[in-house]
Amino acid sequence: MKHLNTLLILAATFVFANANAAEVLRSPNETIEVSFEANADQITYTVSFNGETIISPSELGLKSDANAPLEVTNIKRSSFDETWETVWGNYSEIRNHYNEIQLELGKVAKQTVIFRVYDDGIAFRYEIPAASTFNEAYQYEATQINFVSEQPKAWFPLSQVLVSDETDLDTWQPAKKGQKPSKNARYDYKPSVIRTPLTLKLVDDAYIVVHEAEVIQSDVADLQLNDRTLTYNSKIKGAGGQVTSWRTVNIAERPADLIESSMILNLNESNKLKDTSWIKPGVTMWDWRAHGAHADDGFEYGINTESYIRFIDFAAEAGIEYLMIDAEWYGPERDSKSDPKTPIAAVDIEKICAYAKEKGVGMWLYINTKALHAFDVDATLKQYQEWGVVGIKQGFSASEHRSAVEHDMGIIKKCAEYGIMIVRHESAKPTGVNRTYPNMLSYEYVNSMLDSGQRPAATPSRVINNLFVFGLAGPVDRSCGMFDLDSFITREKCHRQLPSTVVSQVAQCMLFPSGLVTLPDIPDAYRRKADLFEFIAELPMDWDQTIALEAEIGKYITLARQAGDAWFVAALADEAGRTTSVSLDFLEEGVTYDVTLYEDAPNAHYEFIGPMNKREAKMQKIKLKPTETRRELYQVKKITAKKGDAIPVVIAPGGGHCMWIRPVK
Repeated sequence: MKHLNTLLILAATFVFANANAAEVLRSPNETIEVSFEANADQITYTVSFNGETIISPSELGLKSDANAPLEVTNIKRSSFDETWETVWGNYSEIRNHYNEIQLELGKVAKQTVIFRVYDDGIAFRYEIPAASTFNEAYQYEATQINFVSEQPKAWFPLSQVLVSDETDLDTWQPAKKGQKPSKNARYDYKPSVIRTPLTLKLVDDAYIVVHEAEVIQSDVADLQLNDRTLTYNSKIKGAGGQVTSWRTVNIAERPADLIESSMILNLNESNKLKDTSWIKPGVTMWDWRAHGAHADDGFEYGINTESYIRFIDFAAEAGIEYLMIDAEWYGPERDSKSDPKTPIAAVDIEKICAYAKEKGVGMWLYINTKALHAFDVDATLKQYQEWGVVGIKQGFSASEHRSAVEHDMGIIKKCAEYGIMIVRHESAKPTGVNRTYPNMLSYEYVNSMLDSGQRPAATPSRVINNLFVFGLAGPVDRSCGMFDLDSFITREKCHRQLPSTVVSQVAQCMLFPSGLVTLPDIPDAYRRKADLFEFIAELPMDWDQTIALEAEIGKYITLARQAGDAWFVAALADEAGRTTSVSLDFLEEGVTYDVTLYEDAPNAHYEFIGPMNKREAKMQKIKLKPTETRRELYQVKKITAKKGDAIPVVIAPGGGHCMWIRPVK
């Protein structure tokens, strides 16, 4: 990455003048103000936003126990301002501008609190001197976030993959301490601890999101809620000289501002890869949900060479960059004896990779984390490199302990050595590491659409909730883009229905932040709706600019993304649908644009017929079969437009709307 401009201002070192002195740190635009006080052996911070207190005095520091004293011995201040170029993401350039204070704490638990204030939030971490160790003196993290709200509303992960509905925290009754939900938890489940990101509406014009950044050498932390107090559940271990992850609080007036924030990325180290020319975001075909599907000529898709040749042919024909081959291609994935370099007899991997190269299609291969432990990683990646593989999908990497975090960071680095991109499934949460290692394109830290015959389906409102919880953590792979909505449920690996219109499926491909869109359907389904598939095929998944035009959590969202001189706009609505308009104020003055509109048909609707998932069907003794619904009804229109034009938008219940905008040639 190239640093375009950098400004660093260091202030003199000084100490608190007296025990009751308060130090103040403001955001560059002065909308956020943080004051620090040292009283009664405690260090606290208070946060105001637009002149109103949103976080009341909250404790900071690492201690041996809750009563251990802390004392400020030194303070350093600095300001930092740079603009850096991304390798890929929501923006081609990102400004990293903050004011910082470092509080050096003495007595037994010597440490430095590094606290930054951005225009879009606050972040802080703890640094231990090199001469110290993470021993019992640091075993208790005192960190608090005492948020101020008369009627707080919240959205957060119920599990690794399920998002909550809007939750009134005044009626919050968590589960018993230590009780952990499975990935198939019900939507009314109330966990004893809260994963992050946690999104809170404090008042109509103040939202916060609590998360972490740069989790690279520590356990993943979660949150404990007690009335209006959040505390971090962290496990502080390791050698001296280490730092914790950043504890982060994004702050915004409206939900749309949360989508536009880059604070999590800014808190990570800059790109460590000298050559990034091989890192190419895009769209990939994917075989896993196709198993058992029948092509229009009667061919049945499965784990075999012919299926993959068909996928490659379509990718080349439609301009899709990649094909991803998922699990079982090298044998039972959970068997530690399955060698990820030795394909099963039905898969001629060398032929497939050679054919893909000839057709200009990049190959991704699945590898289970078991195989990454059981077999030499260098030998495996070297073999993949020789086959011409461009990326791997690491499966079942969900452990959140420090050893697993460090192992997975090692895999990302190893992949970079061999020029291989990576996505991670069944994963821990994203924390911005893709800035440091941009070959990390996405995480399945979200409810993948069709997993598990027991898991509840995501309703249209919950899909939108996902964007304001999991989607705020970083790039997430939901595997959107199912077109054969009336018959996919009969396939082997498709476990539940989708309450979604087909245009919603298209819109989700752009709305969910990710370096890789993983398409779940078969080539034949996309050919049958080629005019609609055009929008997906044109998505670059690398953007110059992202603008959140409007959003209300759980209700609706509209985003515009720019790539070169083209713009892509996508919108979703909840179960009620929506009638609105999109003003094209973001376009260039004096230019006429071709606009293709991808719309729900007037009578389209998200509802499906029959049981929600295969478990319910089994219990009700119902045989699932193709059933016609209104989910696949859509229309495509073409118009011309200029800057400032208002485009009428009608979204069906549970539907979507998309626009592809480019200058008239």
